[in-house]
Amino acid sequence: MSDDRDHHEAPTRREYVKYGGAVVGGSLLAGCGGQFDSGSTPAETASGGAATDTSTAADEGYSVTLSPVGDVALDTVPESFLAYYPISAGAAVAFGHGDSINAIGYDKQLFGNTVGYYYDSLDGVEFEWGDLGRVTPSGNPNTLDKELLYELDSDIHFLDPCLLRSSAFGWDTEDLSRIEADIGPWFGNYYSRTNGQPPQGCRKDYEYYSLWEYLGKFAAVLQEEERYREFKSMHDDLVGRITADLPPASERPSVAVIAYTDGTFWPYDFTQQGYIWNHLRPFGMTNAFTEAGIDPSSDGSYDYEALVEVEPDVVLRYWGTALGETFLENRSEIVDDALADDVPAFRNERYYPSGYGMQGPVMNLFQLEMTAKQLFPDRFGEWPTYTEGGYPAIPPEERLFDRQRVVDIVDGDF
Repeated sequence: MSDDRDHHEAPTRREYVKYGGAVVGGSLLAGCGGQFDSGSTPAETASGGAATDTSTAADEGYSVTLSPVGDVALDTVPESFLAYYPISAGAAVAFGHGDSINAIGYDKQLFGNTVGYYYDSLDGVEFEWGDLGRVTPSGNPNTLDKELLYELDSDIHFLDPCLLRSSAFGWDTEDLSRIEADIGPWFGNYYSRTNGQPPQGCRKDYEYYSLWEYLGKFAAVLQEEERYREFKSMHDDLVGRITADLPPASERPSVAVIAYTDGTFWPYDFTQQGYIWNHLRPFGMTNAFTEAGIDPSSDGSYDYEALVEVEPDVVLRYWGTALGETFLENRSEIVDDALADDVPAFRNERYYPSGYGMQGPVMNLFQLEMTAKQLFPDRFGEWPTYTEGGYPAIPPEERLFDRQRVVDIVDGDF
C-alpha cells in the first residue's frame, strides 16, 4: 500500500495492521479505501512560514485564508470545534484551546494515546480525550456521521472538505455546503500531508503547506499568533541545533520506517514531500529499502528475508509510540525470530517506536527529540529502553528542549 496516496488517514490499513486485526476500542478497518495520489506533485514549500498574512481582524470579526477553503470569516474565536485529526487537536491544546474540542475523528483510545503520549510528560498540561465523541462509526471509519455533526453544532470543523469529496467518503458539494451553511465552516488541508493529489474538482489551485505554515493557520483561527511564534522559535532553535551537530551523510545510519504484524513488514517512503515526515526530514537519512532496490512507496509487504536483504541500521515503527503493550509484544516477536541477528537494527537493539505524522506543535518537538536520540545517541544522548507506555523519562540535562517553556506557552505565561 503506497504511503503517498491520500485516502482517509483515520488510520489506514498500514496503521491498523499493528493490532493484528484487533483495533483498540473494537473498530476495524478492513482495507485501504480512498483517493490514490498519482503523478508528480509540487515540492513542499519551505519550512518556517510564520503565522502572518493569514488573518485580518476587524471590530466585527476576522478572516483566515487557507487552501482549499479560501477566506473563512469568523465573528469570534471558535468556542467549540471538531478536531478530526491529532494535528488539529494537538494545535488546539498547544495554543490553549483544548477545552474547545468537542469531538475527534476515529478510535478514541488510539487518538488519545497518539496525543496524550507526549502531553503526559508535561506537568499541568493535559489532553482530555476520554469524554470526547467521535464522528465516525466504529465499523467504518470512512463514514462520517452527518447527523452527529448537527448535534455537535461546532463553530468550525477542522477537516478538509476535499478529503470528504474523495472516494474515501464520497460527499458531494451539496453535502458540504449544507453543513457549512447550517452549522459552521470547514477548515483543513489534508493533502499537504504528503503533497498528494486531491480528488477531481479540488485540484485546481490547491496549495501545499509545510507543517509549521499549516500550524500557523490554526493559530490564526484561534487568534493565538503569539503562542505560535513562541513554539515556532523553539522548533527553529531545536532543528538548528540538531542539523548543526549531524555527522556527514556518509556516516549516517540507514533507516527503515515500517508497520508490522504477524511476520510481515510494510515500508514507508519517509523521504517524500509533505508534513507527515517533518520529524524525520531534518536528519537527511537514506531509506534502507531504496538502497536495496526496493520501492518503499509501492503497495508492497515483505517478510523477514527481505529485511535481511535490506540490512537497515535502524528500524522505526511508524506510530509505534501510541501502541504501548502492542509495540512491546511485537518487538519481542521480532527480536526472537531466528533471522533477527541477520538484521543489523535488530541485532544491535535499534528497533524503536516512532512518531506520527499528523503532529501538532508539542508533538513535533518531542518527536524531533526522540528521533535525534534514536538515530544519533552518541551526539544527542541515548534513547531510554522502551519498557512500558508513555514517553520515557529523559534526565533534564539530556533533554533537547525546555519542558517548562512548553508548559508556560500553553498557559500563556511568556
